[in-house]
Amino acid sequence: MAEYIHKEGKGSIFPNDYKVSENHPDFRGKAMWKGEIIEISLWEGETQAGVKKFSVSISEPRQKSATPQRVVSSEKPAAATRKFTPQDDRDEDPLPF
Repeated sequence: MAEYIHKEGKGSIFPNDYKVSENHPDFRGKAMWKGEIIEISLWEGETQAGVKKFSVSISEPRQKSATPQRVVSSEKPAAATRKFTPQDDRDEDPLPF
């Protein structure tokens, strides 16, 4: 299915069917701004006075990848840095119990 291309300064926003926590937006969408597609996220809420409000976040669209990206730490675990030596394979147990 082809993606709809908005006219300059126009966009669409829809309910977020993938919301799993309060941090996720209630609505998401896209718009065209200065020839570029932007993402719009919107949260419903209330002011302290009880007035209904909407909070908005605008960002560059996230790139979809074919495979999920894993975060790899550059730090090695302590066990991975320890080298095995033949002395480690002794029958004698240094602990008396």
